[in-house]
Amino acid sequence: QTDLIREAANIRGLNRQKQELQTEMERLQKQRINLKSKIYKDRLALSDTLAAMMRLEKNPPPALLVHPDNAIEAARSARLLDWLSESLQARAKTLNDELVKLAELKRNISNKQDSINKLLNISNKKISNIKSLIKKKNVLSYKLDKDRKAKIAEAARLAQQAENLSDLIAKFEARARAKQRDETPNLRPDGSHGIPTPRLKPAPGVSTMPVFIPPGTRRFADARGQIPLPVTGRLIRKFGAPLAGDARAKGLSLRTAKGASVIAPFNGRVEFAGLFNGDHVIILNVGGGYFIVLTGLGETLVKTGTHIRPGEPLGLMPKFGHTAPELFMEFRKNRASINPMPWVGWAFRRAG
Repeated sequence: QTDLIREAANIRGLNRQKQELQTEMERLQKQRINLKSKIYKDRLALSDTLAAMMRLEKNPPPALLVHPDNAIEAARSARLLDWLSESLQARAKTLNDELVKLAELKRNISNKQDSINKLLNISNKKISNIKSLIKKKNVLSYKLDKDRKAKIAEAARLAQQAENLSDLIAKFEARARAKQRDETPNLRPDGSHGIPTPRLKPAPGVSTMPVFIPPGTRRFADARGQIPLPVTGRLIRKFGAPLAGDARAKGLSLRTAKGASVIAPFNGRVEFAGLFNGDHVIILNVGGGYFIVLTGLGETLVKTGTHIRPGEPLGLMPKFGHTAPELFMEFRKNRASINPMPWVGWAFRRAG
């Protein structure tokens, strides 16, 4: 887990560098386009100046002795020729400077692209290393967790029974609630403590193992303002934002880079990880009745039933497509969506 967290942090750092290089390269590309347009205009002006000088050479000023007025015309022509010559030199120097700058921009753009390609190669190697580490972790976890097959089978059964994502989430919330009642005999059906009630027997095939929270770890409810974003991205839709019809957004939407690494924002157990209705979905049980739902991934790297630590890689955003991918993140408590901003708002402020 420690190795996975370190590698995931390295990949996020590489993604940030790649994004900065990409932004800088786009800025240089705009400069290059503007400069090429300016060079084209300056070339036209230079051509006009040359044409004017050629016309003067074909029609030289009249001889001074022919008529007294010829002296005035000759002086005017000489001044005009001097001005055109100076203008020609100035425009030629400007054009030369712009061509040198254009060549420098081309070199910079090429260097940035080379740097991006190197970062992509390093990132791909680290992703391969992460997948190898995850395989090792799964083997070790399987030896430690004898109930894994039952958990995976139960998750698959619930996924087959669910009509949609909301229904799938509700089933896992109900299962977690059944576990909590089984582990807490004084819990009322409405979730409050009071007069002891009979212990509710969990549904067949449901494990009573609680979410493992490492010793000394704060509760999710106490972690407001300290939860990192699962992926580096730009907030494009807030909780409660209006959607088509009269619907409202049940979580946050982040626009990310293609292939960006998605990490676990908190300790918890993976209740579900995989394809559901054509979308890669991860449902994390972070204890205390709280769940984190992530959708929009291009690939999941974790298995159902595994316990994860903050910073562990969960998956990757889609690598292909004409538009930037979007990660949807929903926080839930007591079978209802809640605003994630009190937990992750500081991460947006820090990112500016």
